[in-house]
Parts: sequence; C-alpha cells; structure tokens
Amino acid sequence: MTNDMPKKISNNTVTLFVNGRKYENWLDVSIACTLQSLARTFSVRSTRSKEDLTIGIQPQDEVQIFIDDEPILTGYVTKREVSYSASGISVTISGASKTVDLQDCCMPHGMANSYKNQTHEQNLKAVCKPFGIGVVDQVKSVDRRNLEFSPTETVGSSITRYLQKNGILLTDDEAGNLVITQAGSGGSAHDTLELGKNILEGKRTQDVSKRFSDYVTLGQAANPTSELPVSANHLTATARDSGVRRPRWLVKQESGNASTEILQKKAGIIKDVKAGESDTLNYKVQGWRQSNGELWKVNALVNVDDSRLGIRKNIYWVIKEVSYLLSSQGSVVTLTLIDKKAYKMALEPDAKKIKMEKYDDIKKDSGRV
Repeated sequence: MTNDMPKKISNNTVTLFVNGRKYENWLDVSIACTLQSLARTFSVRSTRSKEDLTIGIQPQDEVQIFIDDEPILTGYVTKREVSYSASGISVTISGASKTVDLQDCCMPHGMANSYKNQTHEQNLKAVCKPFGIGVVDQVKSVDRRNLEFSPTETVGSSITRYLQKNGILLTDDEAGNLVITQAGSGGSAHDTLELGKNILEGKRTQDVSKRFSDYVTLGQAANPTSELPVSANHLTATARDSGVRRPRWLVKQESGNASTEILQKKAGIIKDVKAGESDTLNYKVQGWRQSNGELWKVNALVNVDDSRLGIRKNIYWVIKEVSYLLSSQGSVVTLTLIDKKAYKMALEPDAKKIKMEKYDDIKKDSGRV
C-alpha cells in the first residue's frame, strides 16, 4: 500500500469552448503565461476541410481554454487567420485573457482618471470595473496610494507605472482576473529541474549591463520649522554591490518626505532587484505536467540542479513564464526562471501592517489581549 496521491491522467488535450461548442484536435498549440504581464495569450492551429473550417470561432468571441479538465485561460478571440495552398487549408485562432483590454484600452471618456487615498485593491477595482474584469488581491495591503493617469493613456500603461512606483507584482489568472500577488506565491513545484533527467534544453543568460557597484538614493526630509537652510535637510544613502568589480554608479532621486532609513532601504532594494534581473534561466522540458500530474505553473518556486550551467541544487528560482507548446514533435513546456530578488520591490513590507503588528505585540505584552 502507498500513501502517494494518484497521478492525474493526462492526454494534454487542449479544448476551446466558444459559443457553447467545444473545439479540439489542434495540430499546434501555444499558451503563454507570464508573471508581471497583464494578459496571458494563446494560439492554436488546425487543418480542416472546406466543410468544417471552424466557422463557429470568430474574432471577438469569448473563449475558455482547458488543458484536459483544468481551466487555463478565459478571454477573447482576437485574431482568426485562414490560409490555403495545394496541400490544404490551415486555420489559426489567437487570443488573450480578458485582461488584454486593460493592456490595450483607455478608460471610457469622461470617467475619473484620478483615484486618491485608496488601497491597491480599491484602485485597481476602480479601473477594472468598466471592463468587467475582477481583481484578486493575494497581498491584502492596507497602505493607501494615489492612482492617476491622463485620459489618453492606456489603462495598462498607467497600471504598469503605478506598480513600478509602489512595488506591486501583477499577473492574471485562469478566470481572466487581474491578480495582485507576491513572487513565489504559486507554491513550490513538485519536481526539480535536473540535468540528465527532465531537461531537454537549457540556457543561462547573465547580463550585467544594468548592474552597478554603487546605488545612491537622494531625498529630502520635510522640516518646515527648521531654521537651517533647505540643503541641510537633504539626505543620501548608498548600497554597495560587491559582485560588481569596477566602479559604476546609479543615482536615484526619491520624491516625497524621506528619511535616512527609507533611503537606505530603497538603495538596498534597487541593488537586489538589479542583481536578480541580471541572471535568467530558460529550459525546455518534455510534457506539460510534473511527475505528480500537476501542470507547470507560473509564479511557482522551482529547484534547479544543473552543473552544466553552474546552478547548484537547493536554490529556488521563480518561474517567470510558462509556455505550453504542442507540435508534430509532441508536447513540451518552456520555462523562464529568475532569481526571486528580481521581485523584491513587491516584497517590501506594508508600513501600516507593520505598525498594527507592533501594536498587537505591545497589547499582548501588556496583558490586554
């Protein structure tokens, strides 16, 4: 007798549900899910006779996509391409998650383009509502921020700028919702990516062109009662990257009221993010599922054991992108991995949460809880 869970029986069958009808038996499939991207995408190709040319699928149709019985994408058909030659007729259907409208569209003319003193969830729900897109907040930040954009700016552009400023990590899910998340929140992958076992192809890219030896943050402390000159309230902090061997400086000006502690933290975060972004792994793995039957998923942590690329075991990487590919050569998955430090901005502690936790600790110590 064994306590192992039964493996999921998988044929890697990709099914499109459009207008109440299901479509299967594709010759080629590509489904891509990317962390820090607003919309996952898909493309499927089939060869049909003139009598059955997937006429039931047209651009702008709503679509749900399943891998076997698991939902993987909810969105719209954005493109239909039909071509023919002496060898036959080919139909390619492409599309994206519902969140593609955030990526492409501006807010409806006349609607507010400024949302003040709201949580991240409240701000994003406000801009998603006109498009019928839900918001899933996995972080539950209680900090309040302002979201502002011009009437001619796409929602996607404003959200991207907003998340960069406030250290938010966004993605979408299989239901077409916008998701506020943290790096690695998808849990740990069951399988290790291991040279000689499940890796078909591998590549490591170490690009230090955006990495610096010294990160300097500048700011100013607001002190209206000070009799000192304004320059006396100017603050500076520096973080050193010992992994960069020659002198290279990056200087950032922080807006708003600053403190030495805040500036030091910002400099350290920028240093870690730049270091994390400088190292990426790309792997091709046979099949779409792990040995326990689970699909490879974006934003999961995965262990890598690859001496050929100089990766030692028991260091977990974040799956930044997953692409499920099907062709005449079979089904494979391509994975893009990145150091978790690359998303350190999204892990910055919530100031109000910290204050509440400290307050709760004080009450416990005083016996009032």
